[in-house]
Amino acid sequence: MEDAHLEEVLKDFRRDGYVIFKDIFSKDYINTLYADFIGTYGHHFLEENEGDVVKVGDRRIQLSVKVKGAFNSPELYANPFVLAFLKGIFNHRFIISDLTCVTSKPGAQKMRIHRDGAIFEGLALAPLLPAHAIGVLIPLIPFTQLNGPTRYWPGSHRTNQMLADFEGNLNFIEPEIDTGSCILMDHRLVHSGNPNRSTQLRPLLYCNYSFPWYFDHINFKTEAHLEVDDKNYERIPTEYKPLFQRRNIKLL
Repeated sequence: MEDAHLEEVLKDFRRDGYVIFKDIFSKDYINTLYADFIGTYGHHFLEENEGDVVKVGDRRIQLSVKVKGAFNSPELYANPFVLAFLKGIFNHRFIISDLTCVTSKPGAQKMRIHRDGAIFEGLALAPLLPAHAIGVLIPLIPFTQLNGPTRYWPGSHRTNQMLADFEGNLNFIEPEIDTGSCILMDHRLVHSGNPNRSTQLRPLLYCNYSFPWYFDHINFKTEAHLEVDDKNYERIPTEYKPLFQRRNIKLL
């Protein structure tokens, strides 16, 4: 990405709270991630196993994804377009805070309106601050109006409005995103999952990056933010190991 183009992208992100990167991953690799995810975690979506998972809404399940197999690849966590963007936002000081996947099952209803993580919430200075955490949201299947693309309110990271105020706010977008593309989102951006009216699981992979001092104390209280065993850590190229300094750390 040329410097002039990168500056425009950064400017748009700071204003809107999100940016969409199209076709930066190979479709074959995303299909491999999907197959790996379903093969490893598919049993969690059976009705009899729902007691063992974190539910984040009606028929919506959040799982921590271990860094192994197809998920232990620079193609995922060190995409050159994403890294160039993150260096511009965080001034080179960032880590991978967690790797999770939120999956809506067929029949899932609309998700509550929320932010993924805010700091100094409610204070006048909060909307003025730069991003402290950014989610790279990667659809593992094409996101369509049928299976429920995420709804985003552009610019909502720059306001202290209550979440309830967005119920009737029509200034949202619902981008359909194909495999190979992703959306980068400021953690403060207000958003909501739409109903899944399809007959297929709709998994959305989150590779979240942040300043090293930020901890997500809401979603990760007793489990590790980033699960990487020693064997898989050794497989990570030396130049990318600093991204994983959060590995296996628990708050409680």
